[in-house]
Amino acid sequence: MDPLLTPDERELVHEQRALFDASRALLADLDLVPGDVDALEAMRRRLDELFLIMVVGEFNAGKSTFLNAVLGTDALETGELPTTRSVHLLRHGAIESVRETEPRLLVHELPVEVLQELNIVDTPGTNSMQREEQLLTESFVPRADIVFFVTSLLRPYSASEHDFLKLILSWGKHVVFIVNQVDLASGPDHAARVKRYVQQQAREALGEEPPLFAISARGVVSERTSGEPLSGLDEWAAFTAFFRSTLRDRDRVRLKLTAPLKSLTPVLARQADALAERLRLVRGDHSALASILTEVDAYETRMRDDVSRYQSQITNVLWQLDRRGQRFFDELVRLSNIMRLRDKDVVENRFRNEVVADAPQRIEEEVQALIDWLVRQNLAMWEKADGLLRQRREALRDAAGRTRFVSPQYVYNREEIFTRLAQPVRRRLALFDAQREADEVVAAVNAAIAKTFGVHAVVIGLGAALTAAFTTLGLDVTGTVGATLLVASGLFILPQRRARLKRELAGKVETLRVELGQTLEARFQEQLRDYVEQLRETFAPELESTKAQVLRLRNAGDTLEARQAECAALLARIDGRGNPTAVQAASAPVHAAATSAQAASTLSKTGEGAVGKASV
Repeated sequence: MDPLLTPDERELVHEQRALFDASRALLADLDLVPGDVDALEAMRRRLDELFLIMVVGEFNAGKSTFLNAVLGTDALETGELPTTRSVHLLRHGAIESVRETEPRLLVHELPVEVLQELNIVDTPGTNSMQREEQLLTESFVPRADIVFFVTSLLRPYSASEHDFLKLILSWGKHVVFIVNQVDLASGPDHAARVKRYVQQQAREALGEEPPLFAISARGVVSERTSGEPLSGLDEWAAFTAFFRSTLRDRDRVRLKLTAPLKSLTPVLARQADALAERLRLVRGDHSALASILTEVDAYETRMRDDVSRYQSQITNVLWQLDRRGQRFFDELVRLSNIMRLRDKDVVENRFRNEVVADAPQRIEEEVQALIDWLVRQNLAMWEKADGLLRQRREALRDAAGRTRFVSPQYVYNREEIFTRLAQPVRRRLALFDAQREADEVVAAVNAAIAKTFGVHAVVIGLGAALTAAFTTLGLDVTGTVGATLLVASGLFILPQRRARLKRELAGKVETLRVELGQTLEARFQEQLRDYVEQLRETFAPELESTKAQVLRLRNAGDTLEARQAECAALLARIDGRGNPTAVQAASAPVHAAATSAQAASTLSKTGEGAVGKASV
């Protein structure tokens, strides 16, 4: 059609080609709605094709007779049984011929003047199509520039026609309604009532008043062949005028330019809806994984904060030990006890019994409680993660039955991700032995404490390691007592030595507290870090993956929105102004495209785009 175009129109076609190429690349990358990429390719090719008219309707609505009347030929077979079992493509040829170019597609070449400027597709009845015929018919819908929707006076606007009309409208096609066979009317107002009914149904489907003509194609053919007209032909002249005006060169070019864009508009809208559905799913996945890792962060913070409670209990045991030691020296280091103090073994035994007492056992109990708490909280975190994974799988299972554009298989694949994530969680829970886990941590703590306090002998249990440490403390202190008595030469020296012993005991207990606290803290933090890293290593990679997918889909959404704006802007330039020679001056800015998109996606109003030189 390039020779028919003005320079401005050629520029518009160039921009349309670029828009279709960019849109097709985007749709191919997204792979959202099956068939849209191929349909877009067909629309893109249509920019270089002749104007295409498509005729649809039930069998016995008289579609073939209607086309014979329009073309002034008897090229298409007619009859009371379904005669059009294939799709018929009518185009111009020097001599009349018919050939099957592919299964169920017959190409008719006819020496008819009007076919020099356009092609026509005649389809099987909407209520008699086999699967192959239906697929072939539907493949022509995106390519059609205008659709003649032929319905019968005796069976107007049937259910099958209604369903097929929805398909046509999903591609944004311009539809003209034909009520055929008005010569079969049972009374003077029969045709008028049927016309009103079809007009109402079409208006509800389209949201606007479509072109509609009540005719008798059989009567037109009869008048041409026998010279005897049938009744009820009053709107044939109106249809003829409409058909001629639709085919007038300039407006036909204009309609040819707008048709692909009006087909592209619902495709992009459908893709936007499908993209939004997919984005909601992936965002839901990201949210579920983020919630698990948020729980892990909260678990780590809670554990670090709550460990001080156990540390305080251990500090309290040591503080009580120091208090007992202070009283011990106050009561023991006296002149009246001078003979008792000379027996080192007695002093050491009393120190162990009265000062050390049950401190090692109590500290061991606190450490055991700390480790048990650490292990239980870790188990609880894995159980919580398992529960959150199960909730997400259930949500995806539910979504599989509610998504409109996203295939159930895609949703099932998303569910499989969470099933796979649940496997290491379930293994961890199945193999989790709280007692064994606690024993391993206690053993590590024992070894660390033994090393810290220089206990070289083999000891069993934390209490034994602490007893050894406290025994060393007792030996140091009681040894100092003996040394004090050997050098004591007067009553005034004994109180000074007692004060020194108390200071030394306090210092050694503080050293013990610090070293024990640091050792426990280091082992606790190391174990907690291992637990947290296990959890994060399980979920963090998939979280990053879904984060990248969300970003990709959001960027694709921005690109898709830009394509929609370009499409709307081109429609505004072509369809918004009736004068194609002023197209460039009528160019609207892209920012106005968004407000024009809704209007651009509707069908053209009655008589719009309507002019031509071809004769019927």
